[in-house]
Amino acid sequence: MLHKLFLRSLILAALLFAAQAGQTVQAAEGVPAVPDNDVRVVHSGETFTVDVTVHTPAAPALAWAVLTDFDHMAGFLPNLTSSQIMERSDTLLKVAQKGVARFGFFSKSFESIREIELNPSVEIRANNVGGNLKRMQSVMQLQPEGTGTRLTYHADVVPGFWFPPMIGPSLVRHETAEQISAMLKEMLRRQ
Repeated sequence: MLHKLFLRSLILAALLFAAQAGQTVQAAEGVPAVPDNDVRVVHSGETFTVDVTVHTPAAPALAWAVLTDFDHMAGFLPNLTSSQIMERSDTLLKVAQKGVARFGFFSKSFESIREIELNPSVEIRANNVGGNLKRMQSVMQLQPEGTGTRLTYHADVVPGFWFPPMIGPSLVRHETAEQISAMLKEMLRRQ
């Protein structure tokens, strides 16, 4: 009897984990959401390589405004608890962010300090210079597409913390999909 109860509990926990793991930001009426499966993640050694391309109906200027609104990102990105610009020049920023990555029952706090190079309305390049990531280099490119904008994101990430190896790619995929979905939602909210 105890053995059956244990097995049922284990199956229930696995089902709950699978249900939570597949969740992304849900699309509100007219707001596109990025499914986890649209994010390509390749794990090689310590490095996770991330690629995703999405379309937003937001004009390039509005998409740019949201993607570079670092002082307010904690207000619209669900995994951030704080985000602030520490230094600023015309095309360079130093940004500090803190948050929690969650996937199923697993969660991990993260801190990031990045130098961000801005090529206005075209490209945002970021390079991690502090925090608990060993390395992170990313680029977000914006291209007018019809009346909206095509966003192409690429990142190479080496986490500086441990997480269960079996969920690594899924965690990175889910976090990326959730963040981009939240940005798309914020773009449409500002229209």
